[in-house]
Amino acid sequence: MNFAEHYVLDSATLQAMGGNKQVSGLIHAAAASDDVYLWVPVLCLLEAERERAGIVAHAGVLLDVLRVIDDDYAMAVTVAELCRDGVGFGVAAAVHSARPNPTLPEGAVVATVAPEAYSGLGVGVMDLNR
Repeated sequence: MNFAEHYVLDSATLQAMGGNKQVSGLIHAAAASDDVYLWVPVLCLLEAERERAGIVAHAGVLLDVLRVIDDDYAMAVTVAELCRDGVGFGVAAAVHSARPNPTLPEGAVVATVAPEAYSGLGVGVMDLNR
């Protein structure tokens, strides 16, 4: 029995697309597999675009591999709560998306080039720097 792997790409990881071998490898793995899913919260996409123009267009080319998660009220609540504790918008959106939810009852792992940002936030992390 095959089990699906679900990964949330955060803002830092989106900014690293095209230049980081681990990020590129994960995207290629998802493109080649029916069991690897890459989730991208809209808020992470916008934060990455703010830091590096062209990310939204680059991600748009990969929409057959990347699954964009629309923001909703529940995400707004999580982001607001975490931001009050000093967590950035993109990290907060990734945390919300990785937690168990109706779409992903088991939750997901945040695949990131900035794993230290998730310390103590209660989600699994894949360090793409290794």
